[in-house]
Amino acid sequence: MINLTFEELVAAALKLTPAQKAALAQTLQAPLVASPTREELISELEALRAAGAFDHVESLYGKYAHAGTEASEEELRTTIHEAATQWESELDEFFGDED
Repeated sequence: MINLTFEELVAAALKLTPAQKAALAQTLQAPLVASPTREELISELEALRAAGAFDHVESLYGKYAHAGTEASEEELRTTIHEAATQWESELDEFFGDED
């Protein structure tokens, strides 16, 4: 194992080519941008709950529903199908009939 002081390490790094410097920087940065673990995220969530971060949150349940709107299953299926296939007619309008 080689023992270098910080100054010696910096001096050695300055002698690297730009590509080598970029590779070194990426290698050194990789551990710093690691994704949090599941346990860390759960711990953070529990800490937020304990701090009351979610105590006065407004519920969105039913907020955007339209009262009095009723639709049969067939109407829903038709609406969904139209939305899902609308892009086809838009492509036809854009490209026209090329036959």
